[in-house]
Amino acid sequence: MTTKEPNTKLGGIGRAYADRNFRVYSVGAIASWISFFVQLVAVEWLAWQLTGSTLWLAVIGLMDILPNIVLMPFAGALADRYDRHRIMIITSSLALIQSVVLVTAALTGWLTILPLAVLTLAHGVIISFMVPAMFGTLPRFIAPKALSSAIAVSSSYTQLAIFAGPALAGWIILGYGIETAFAVNAAGYLLLVVSFLLLKTPDTYKQPDASGLSYMADIKHGILYLFQNPVLTWLLTLNFVTHIVASGFHHMAPAYVDTILDEGVIGLSTILSAFGAGAILSALWLAHRGDAVVRIDLVLFGVLVVIAALAGLMMTTSLYVAAAICVIFGCAAELRRTITMTIIQTTVDESVRGRVMGTYFMLAQLAAGIGTVSIGTVAEHHGLRLPVLIGCAIVLAVWAPIFLKRKSLLRLTP
Repeated sequence: MTTKEPNTKLGGIGRAYADRNFRVYSVGAIASWISFFVQLVAVEWLAWQLTGSTLWLAVIGLMDILPNIVLMPFAGALADRYDRHRIMIITSSLALIQSVVLVTAALTGWLTILPLAVLTLAHGVIISFMVPAMFGTLPRFIAPKALSSAIAVSSSYTQLAIFAGPALAGWIILGYGIETAFAVNAAGYLLLVVSFLLLKTPDTYKQPDASGLSYMADIKHGILYLFQNPVLTWLLTLNFVTHIVASGFHHMAPAYVDTILDEGVIGLSTILSAFGAGAILSALWLAHRGDAVVRIDLVLFGVLVVIAALAGLMMTTSLYVAAAICVIFGCAAELRRTITMTIIQTTVDESVRGRVMGTYFMLAQLAAGIGTVSIGTVAEHHGLRLPVLIGCAIVLAVWAPIFLKRKSLLRLTP
């Protein structure tokens, strides 16, 4: 594996891009993430247009989430037993097929709400097996000295996609239709497959031996491994409750834009892009600073700003004010997410990485499911403001005791 001399002026970003594998990975990751969010906006907007119901928005969200909750622990154990690189190639190929079917359904005119729900469910099943393998891939291909920076830079791709994807989706949907938005996602998955085929495993890498335990024993071990560290336990608890409210709001974004801001798909694209703009700035700052900012106190700060921003969004009816708040929301959310992810990724042993990351994302999806159902159900009868503000109050109640014991947690941070 060949590398370039890192640019010291770019800090951790230069170290990440000095690695040839990371540059190859970046092409597929950026393309697939942007196209993924184009499709996400297209699916949610189509569901809202077809039904005008927050309950149906919740159902469509759950179709993508439920398979993750049920299957991801098993998928994590699978990623620790078999070649994660090969799993990524297989799952991204299946995602490509699913996106082609979605395009075909849209073009032939039979993409009503029920087929949309079924295809969304299929996507959720595929992603369940992709995620544990994907987040176990970078440590295999990236040099240890550049790993934390590579994780942060890779996270910025997600945020770039959150910024660019919705904006691109609004333009595509208005100018070229839902079908074209779905076709863009198919092209993104194609580039992801090609980039993973071009990655080269370092000669020093050795595939960890399987544990020899049953799948259920492996899953249990992965969960216990993650919760045996008190810092990770508190981090996961705080992230879980925060994600319930934040993700629930995201899935209700079409209803928020339509009923509170009184805007259309361009309004939806605007607030989601503003969120992504803030998040990518935060991710790039984290990547540049590297290990120096991997601290639990910054996670606590990020959570506090997230709930303040959500409360602010519920109080405004101006698209411009909402967009400004979403920039702040994005910065804080990315701070919380990336630092938590980096602490976990750089702490766990390679032999359990798939199970640990599978458990982490299963919990995130479980939180998203709870938030989507609870906020969507209450909003159907009482509007969005009430359930979101109640959720913010619950997060603050969990945040407070963790904040009070932050000094002891800082001493234990790996």
